[in-house]
Amino acid sequence: MRRLWHRLYSVPSQTKCIYCNALSRNVLPSLLSRAPPLFPLALFQSYSSSSSSSSSSNNKSSNNGTSMTEILTLKTNMNVTSDVQDPDVAMRRNKAIVLADFYRSLSTQDIDQIWPLYTYLYHNDYLNCLTRKNYHNLFLYTIRSRATTKNLHRLKALVDDMKQQGYSLRLSEYNSLINWIGGKTVIRKQPHHLIDTLQLLDEMQQSYIIDETTGKKIEKDVIQPNLTTFNSLIHIAAQLLDLRTAQKLYHDMISRGLQPNMYTYSTLLHAMGKIGDVDGIDCMVAEVKAKRPKKLLDTAAFWNVVMAGYARNGFSDRACDLFEQMLENVKRKRKTPSKKTGPVADGETFRIYIDLMVHSGKRNEAIAMLYSMKDVNVQPTISIYNTLFSTFMSPAPIFKEEIDASNFHDNEDLERKANLDTLDKLYQHMKNNQVKPNSKTMYTLVSAFLDLGDTNSALEAFVSLSTVNKSTENPSVRACSVSKLSKNRLLNTRSKWEALTVEPTPELIERLNGILAKSDVK
Repeated sequence: MRRLWHRLYSVPSQTKCIYCNALSRNVLPSLLSRAPPLFPLALFQSYSSSSSSSSSSNNKSSNNGTSMTEILTLKTNMNVTSDVQDPDVAMRRNKAIVLADFYRSLSTQDIDQIWPLYTYLYHNDYLNCLTRKNYHNLFLYTIRSRATTKNLHRLKALVDDMKQQGYSLRLSEYNSLINWIGGKTVIRKQPHHLIDTLQLLDEMQQSYIIDETTGKKIEKDVIQPNLTTFNSLIHIAAQLLDLRTAQKLYHDMISRGLQPNMYTYSTLLHAMGKIGDVDGIDCMVAEVKAKRPKKLLDTAAFWNVVMAGYARNGFSDRACDLFEQMLENVKRKRKTPSKKTGPVADGETFRIYIDLMVHSGKRNEAIAMLYSMKDVNVQPTISIYNTLFSTFMSPAPIFKEEIDASNFHDNEDLERKANLDTLDKLYQHMKNNQVKPNSKTMYTLVSAFLDLGDTNSALEAFVSLSTVNKSTENPSVRACSVSKLSKNRLLNTRSKWEALTVEPTPELIERLNGILAKSDVK
């Protein structure tokens, strides 16, 4: 069986303490007394050479700068006790040292620090020393890490090792594995992602697994999927617009006695809206009204998906009726907070309605609806502003009647000024509401100012948005406990991630460079 280790950077690092970042005086002699297979002596040489250069500048005040030749000479000349000369005793000591360093790295909960030592344990056949709890922690730290292809390979290798050690996966681990193998590491899912996850569904319900090395059947406990399992599978099928498979999974879940929740219905309704199955949306709404609890019908998320499906497929009258009902429920709830009023409109509801108004050519009504959100105490979302900003990138004439050619330029100038004034008010409204922008905001807003001929406002908006979400300093990792270390590492990761949320597109940069080049020529 082909292994994944060759692409996962198998670099043992047990000679360096992960806390004090220094060589241990007692580690090198015992390790060199009997080096296990695949032990990286080149790692000692590279480290000792760098340590020797730094030690010479400090008048060799420590033993960390000892060269490789001096270490070997020290090994041959030192008085070795009889038990260390025994190869078995030396091997046990090496094994204990490696495992101790592995458990220290495990306490950091950082898979990038843990994986080199885990790889070294695999190469030297020490994995049988790990317990089921150790594997569970490794699995947990891997799925908590960033969703990259490298971490996906690590997860697959861990699962393979667990099976070889005779450890079966638990239900929660199967659910996480389905989520990762189902395309968590990619933007767009492919058909093979769904096929792989369906194979996992069959595997978890089997009473045995086949050992790939020996071909023998190994008995295991049958694990029944739960609601989370089916929701993940339905979500993967819905993103691939494989509605038939999604519906089969839905009916399979019902036959097992599992009750769908809001996530199940919203996923199916969203897929139906994408493929234009309005009749399917109506049937599912009727089923929910007849068989499901009324609490589900009172949620805004459910009706937002239905409303979006109607609006996407040209049923604007139905979408507007739903919006009016949910908006009326907001006003009723403000008058009588203790009384149940049904689903109330939220930010997503207004976004769907404003998108519908924009696509219907009613931009002024959409902008007026945005300003009215304050009256019902609903916070706007950045998607609403992005949609409205994009309408100014190719402005349409505001005068519907025919105009004389002599007054055409005057009318065009009035239209441009009116659009600039409206766009500037929208931008100020976004800043007053403290709505956090994203990369699409930068592209639509700056492009709109440029299309309207206001270069100064475009450059000011570009500079202002470029400084958003830039973290001034990274939180230092001075944790004295595992919980603080994990929290600081998570905050550090989030700050780096958020610093990349507002970025200009290559087209926008090229356009701004062209404008600046023309101004320099002039």
